[in-house]
Amino acid sequence: MIRSPEELDGRTVDDIADVVIVGSGAAGATAARVLAEAGLEVVVLEEGPAVPAAELRPDFHSGQARVWRDGGAQVARGRALMPLLQGVCVGGSTAINGAIIHRIPETILGGWLKADPGLAVTVDPERLGEIWDRMDEELGVGPAPPDVLGENNRLLGVGARALGVDAAPIRRNVIGCEGSARCLQGCPTARRQSMNISYIPRAVAHGARVYTCAWAQRVTLGRGRATGVVARLHRGHRGQWCGRLRVRARRAVLIAASAVHTPLLLLRSGLGRTSGLVGRRFQAHPGTAVLGVFDDPVRMWAGATQGYESLHWWDERMKIETLALPPELGAVRLPALGAPLIRRLAEYGHVAQWAVQVRALAMGSVVHGLGGRAVVRYDLTPADVRVLKLGVLRLCELLFAAGAREVLPGVHGLPPSVRSMDELAPLGELPDSPQLFHCIASHMFGTAVMASAPKMGVTSPTGELWDCPGAYVIDSSVFPSNLGVNPQHAIAGLAWRLAERLVEEAAG
Repeated sequence: MIRSPEELDGRTVDDIADVVIVGSGAAGATAARVLAEAGLEVVVLEEGPAVPAAELRPDFHSGQARVWRDGGAQVARGRALMPLLQGVCVGGSTAINGAIIHRIPETILGGWLKADPGLAVTVDPERLGEIWDRMDEELGVGPAPPDVLGENNRLLGVGARALGVDAAPIRRNVIGCEGSARCLQGCPTARRQSMNISYIPRAVAHGARVYTCAWAQRVTLGRGRATGVVARLHRGHRGQWCGRLRVRARRAVLIAASAVHTPLLLLRSGLGRTSGLVGRRFQAHPGTAVLGVFDDPVRMWAGATQGYESLHWWDERMKIETLALPPELGAVRLPALGAPLIRRLAEYGHVAQWAVQVRALAMGSVVHGLGGRAVVRYDLTPADVRVLKLGVLRLCELLFAAGAREVLPGVHGLPPSVRSMDELAPLGELPDSPQLFHCIASHMFGTAVMASAPKMGVTSPTGELWDCPGAYVIDSSVFPSNLGVNPQHAIAGLAWRLAERLVEEAAG
């Protein structure tokens, strides 16, 4: 059952369940699916609305306004403002991402276990592999098929082969993709197996209850343990409050509100203070894009939004991937104004866009701002900026190798348009400053890290808060580091593992 605030208008609603979950994204939905199918009574609180595919509009602005956090205007503050892209709807960010699926790289898992062997209680590579195998089957994970790649994706393969660079179609959680290139607005055909299409309906079918537009304010406590969650109900966005929700948890409260908003809930609740690390160690994957102009049509709006990638330079902390944007958003990256911009827009159908994502070393923080909003402070290190510079050079080289007649690097201090790699030589002389780039970040980690000792982390290896029995963090907040790959499957797999441990405890 999914309940909207309209049903509860002006009321204070009380509910009770075995487990209360805050958040319906990769972590929260997966935990709900595991727990509900095991026979536990589950309530899920989601801050955003439930948006059926039939209500999604094709223009980008409508999607931003309805299902993106702060309409896409949430930012990290540093020497340069960096948008932090997150979904706020049933399904969370899984409902607005490019459907890219990766597992936690073995190097990363091995590093976690080497640094803290006690994590093996949960971070069990063999069991996680079994879970990911099952999720692959349930969510239709497989390479983007040739018939939905489109030219933007196909051309990256052309450029990579010309340079001898390893690249391949992206593994995606899509069944019967129609190549509408509208992943970021919300899949209009419900083909992407995001959590609002897959695990939330599955949990509901097994009795889970989902409250939408419910902003969790605090975790309630009693006799030294978590006893539930108090939330405020709103009509579409905060500020139009229309009710109050109190949910009591017989067994556990699971927090899966993201590495930005989970620490805020902990701080509002006075929890996680043992280590002093709540909201600290914020990590992300900053990225920037480069445009290439081709003689033949590319038509980014036809094909998978993100369908091709290269991990060739992953050990150098970078990942290359395609990224199709509609004209109304892509236009902001075109280097022109007035009549020249009109001319650039006229040839937008000949533009390809590819991006570099960086496994950054930088760490930041998350604290409360006005109205309970997040204030994220995050500044790339000089080493991170040098990786971005190298990534831009490699994107340009790939575009030229694929046949681009002109490349638009989008870097302050470089020519707005270049026709050869020689024109990019000044990039190495520019300062190592993030202000050179148009960066965004869409993957966040580490603000309630797990560890085998209270002074080292906010939670134990099982996700339970060291200072509050019965309260668990199950999202990427607990990750000891970032991954260098898209984290949806990693988050869901770890949440599955943590949830099944609760099932074992309940049974035993």
